[in-house]
Amino acid sequence: MSFAVKRRIEALLDVGSGFDELRSGFGRDAVAGYGSVWGRRVALWTNDPEVFAGSLSAEGMEKVSELYEGAAREGLPVVYLADSAGAKLQEGARSLNGVAKAYRSMTMASSRVPLISAVIGGSVGGSAFMVASSDVIIGNAEGGYLFVSGPASARRFRGLTVGVRELGGVEVLWRKGAFDLVRPDEAGAVAAVRDVLGYLPQNTTEMPPVNEAGGAEVEAPGCLPDSDAGYDVRAVIRSVVDGGSFLEFGDGYSESAVVGLARVEGRPVGVVANQPSVKMGAIDVGAALKMARFVSVCDKNNLPVVTFVDTVGFEPGPDQEHGNLPRHGAKLLYSYATSEVPKVTVILRRAYAGGFVSMCSKGLGANHVIALPESEVMVQEPRLAVELVRRRELDAVLPEKREELLRTFAEEMRHQFAGGEKLLRLGAVDAVVELRELRTEIWRALDRLLRSYAERLGTIEKCPLFPV
Repeated sequence: MSFAVKRRIEALLDVGSGFDELRSGFGRDAVAGYGSVWGRRVALWTNDPEVFAGSLSAEGMEKVSELYEGAAREGLPVVYLADSAGAKLQEGARSLNGVAKAYRSMTMASSRVPLISAVIGGSVGGSAFMVASSDVIIGNAEGGYLFVSGPASARRFRGLTVGVRELGGVEVLWRKGAFDLVRPDEAGAVAAVRDVLGYLPQNTTEMPPVNEAGGAEVEAPGCLPDSDAGYDVRAVIRSVVDGGSFLEFGDGYSESAVVGLARVEGRPVGVVANQPSVKMGAIDVGAALKMARFVSVCDKNNLPVVTFVDTVGFEPGPDQEHGNLPRHGAKLLYSYATSEVPKVTVILRRAYAGGFVSMCSKGLGANHVIALPESEVMVQEPRLAVELVRRRELDAVLPEKREELLRTFAEEMRHQFAGGEKLLRLGAVDAVVELRELRTEIWRALDRLLRSYAERLGTIEKCPLFPV
């Protein structure tokens, strides 16, 4: 293997742990083998950019197939450090068939073990499909790029002149949701792989590793603002999870949703939240897809999901409806409804219409729903609801009195339906707590639910992750 590959592997693995290479000298464009990260055995492979630009040869793909099959049998996570120019041109159909075989082996392994990919250099053609099918995708902003068909194909078949970075640069695609984590350079991207592995189980029959040391608590925000005022939901998340443990995914894409990995009392969890500081937490097409995919990743990897709700519902408008919001929004509902992992939902301030239903409501499968005392759950935003159900009364008053009457009716509706205690009586939530008590209540629920889940884990059949 080249010096560049050796350096990457050493940076990923525990210091001095060694690398057990698989079939050294055979299919030299791909380097594959086993090593140790955080004291746990992992499988890994990478392209050697000094051998035909890391192109995917038939022999190399045969070795990669063997690695995925072995990892699935042994129950080991697989890491792919991508630096490939795509299928080897000189081999024609032989190379393409090798790529197909490797992809099939990867897909079969996906139902059994975590798959993490980092785009270190190029990831072209078949390599791009393998990266995109991983549970977690990491990018090197400095030198990484990802595309199926390159600039030459764009020029030949579409008459487009486009550069490599413009077409598939990591920072460009990060804004489109193609990457979960982006780091400024190669060293940062490899370090991010290690970070992610620290949250994931070895395989789908095991629970994620517990950090026995736990983490420092962060002081909870005093209160949440009233009405339409925005706030950063990350402050609430960090007040609940162990200090310094929140690893946010996809923060450059669909910012009205926040997702990421964290720990609560040392136990890894997935966090999903609306972001009230962006579009009042409205769920658009991108946010729905971002949250749906993340929930699916958590379910596959036995990570309980904690959902923080503060949304006015799905974003209205022709751009969203023409963007197929019903179909993509349904993926969010589907991911929650079909997930088997423990699910705890927190209604922070308001949850209107489809926003309440889709953000892991009790009816959708939440195991424990918590509400803050002043939280609101309504079929429609109060002002809009009043305009619909009390239109005649509003139309009967003078125009200058209409706004005042509208506000009065809206407050009456809030008084009738809003409030955690009312939700508790209606059976929509299981507990009502103050913000300062939220961490304790979440942990109490998770502790109970995780014990039950761990007992029946061996009976749960996992499906391969489909990248929504």
